[in-house]
Amino acid sequence: MLPVEYSSSKILLTEVGGINPILSVIILILAVVIIEAWDFRIVSVLLGILGVLLTLESILEGMIIQIIPLAIFSIIFIPVVLYFLTARTKNAEELPFISRWLSIALLIILVTISYAISFFILGSTGIEWSLISVGIFGLLSKTDLRKTVTSLAILTYSIHLLIPAFDVLIDGMLMLFSGILVLVLLILGQRLFLLKESMSTRDLRDLKY
Repeated sequence: MLPVEYSSSKILLTEVGGINPILSVIILILAVVIIEAWDFRIVSVLLGILGVLLTLESILEGMIIQIIPLAIFSIIFIPVVLYFLTARTKNAEELPFISRWLSIALLIILVTISYAISFFILGSTGIEWSLISVGIFGLLSKTDLRKTVTSLAILTYSIHLLIPAFDVLIDGMLMLFSGILVLVLLILGQRLFLLKESMSTRDLRDLKY
């Protein structure tokens, strides 16, 4: 009986008591900060921290094998390639479509609404849909190609959390596809910077000349 009681206590602790809920809130706050931060050296570091937290959350939820592609993608690949590109281009973010403080306010409101909908309508206490809203907001409101990459990474993390029943092969394919897309966007970003000294999606049309 002892192993069964221990197992039940562990499930209660991680699902209700505090470990996962606290981690989830930290992950969500960190994602918002990443989308709104202007210095990409800081963004790269925060992305690495976010990857560690996501991996820890997966371990606590019992997804031990699935953490391998997630850990490689979120802790190593995304932060490193983003930092490498930033070192070769520029630190500061290109001007977004929405002014900074308005963007922060809108993102907080969007996250609050998406969590409320998830909780009251879908009956979920997770942050998956809130993370999806953060990623989509970043794609629509930011012009820097590196923020596009960051937003896509957050959307990938959201999918990983949304469907935890993935086996390691499917999870690996998800991370591989996302990694290829990230590399294509970052190569475009470096080419654009060499041509225009810009990382803005507004200038992408100039690459064809």
